[in-house]
Amino acid sequence: MSRTRYNLEISTDDYRHLKKIAAQEGTTVADLMRRATRLLLFVLSIKQDPDARLMVKRGDELQEIILDLI
Repeated sequence: MSRTRYNLEISTDDYRHLKKIAAQEGTTVADLMRRATRLLLFVLSIKQDPDARLMVKRGDELQEIILDLI
């Protein structure tokens, strides 16, 4: 897979938060951003399909994620 370099400006607070999560996950901020991009593309593909729903299950509770917020 080829890659394209892209510079992105984010808030200092967001960067600090991502850096902390990256350390906890044993990865890099860049890898988190790549993973987040793939997740966003997946979510947007669901949004395009009127018959698809994005659901989260916690224990016995099932909740739909409303994609109009994204």
